[in-house]
Amino acid sequence: MKPYLRDQIDWQQPFPPEEYASRRARVRKAMAAAGVDALFVTTPANVTWLTGYDMIWYHLQNITGLLVRADSDDTVFFDSSAHTTIISTTPAITEVVYVDAAAVSGTIEESISAVVNAITERGLGQNRIGLEMWGYAPHASVMEALAGALRDGGAKIEDHWTLVEKLRFIKSDLEILHVRKAAEIADLSMAAARDALRPGITETELEGVIMGTMMKAGGGYPGIRTMLGSGPRSGTHHSAPTRRQIQQGDLVFVDFCGCYDRYHVNVNRTFSLGEPDARWTNLMTTAAGCIDTILSEVKLGDPISKVDAVAQKYTDDAGIREYVWWVGGYGQEIAVPPDWCGNHWLNPRFDMGDPPIQPGMVFNLENQFDVWEDWPGGSGCAYIETFLVTENGLEVLSKLPRTIVAV
Repeated sequence: MKPYLRDQIDWQQPFPPEEYASRRARVRKAMAAAGVDALFVTTPANVTWLTGYDMIWYHLQNITGLLVRADSDDTVFFDSSAHTTIISTTPAITEVVYVDAAAVSGTIEESISAVVNAITERGLGQNRIGLEMWGYAPHASVMEALAGALRDGGAKIEDHWTLVEKLRFIKSDLEILHVRKAAEIADLSMAAARDALRPGITETELEGVIMGTMMKAGGGYPGIRTMLGSGPRSGTHHSAPTRRQIQQGDLVFVDFCGCYDRYHVNVNRTFSLGEPDARWTNLMTTAAGCIDTILSEVKLGDPISKVDAVAQKYTDDAGIREYVWWVGGYGQEIAVPPDWCGNHWLNPRFDMGDPPIQPGMVFNLENQFDVWEDWPGGSGCAYIETFLVTENGLEVLSKLPRTIVAV
């Protein structure tokens, strides 16, 4: 670490030191409840949540992580020496061990040895240690090798990949301010896309408008590329923008997250260049009522799965199931590429449980449709809303209409 660089920090940090300290305290409490002496946090989003560290290249063999102890607020950060400047300008990182430098020139064996030695030197080599075995980085083979090396030294290894994320799902007051800012950025960017639509503009040009608006508003790149499709591509859902020129009469599907200090708020809208076929309008207007039904029927304390149950029942009762590509949702979290989906889904999976709805939760709800009947204008349509749970119940964060908007 280079202290002189830390002394030169002259830009606003995402959160004050007290916020990170509060998060560490919550993690230590959860570790104690689980009987874990130390937790080696390697999931990129969890690392960012605990430290503010924002790095763009989580190479699959680079063991970037934070060691958290149950008995102390002292933490140790591990990373390649190639990232010395980023580490030095991240104030919440107080001690660093360079694993030298699997991401650049070293070997994974050297990195694993550096981590194991540091843990052993701190008197934890034969303790109960939690690892995050199921994450985007490092690769599972690296985590298995690290677990094996720690076991060889006498440690008892357990997989606790959900421990931090379960805590992240309930956001603090300061985090909620970030969520609201991300929502504001999302609406600004979607409105800019709507206003830029004209015959002849390419999908990639429209993507430039979205990202330019987001950056100008203080945002950053979301964890997933913008999903954008027009005309025959309007039902592609997970498609990146192409150089296709948008034409009069096209439907235009736009799906992205507003992103602020890595906090994400998802919004998806469908536009039409000119008046759409009435069948598209009827489908989207009918689907839009799903959100109103959720707001009226889902209350604080209900299991999160009730949101999904209400959405599925509404879809069936409204008679639009035949067109469904997907109706559902998931947690909106602090996230880094390649994903922004939290592991709390509205139809619970990943051993995350079915927690009661409570203030501080943020999750989306998607209504996405494929139509294979050759309606004029496109192949599909969709909207996505993101909910924030407050003391008053569920709040929809976007202020934009969720029905088709003709431009």
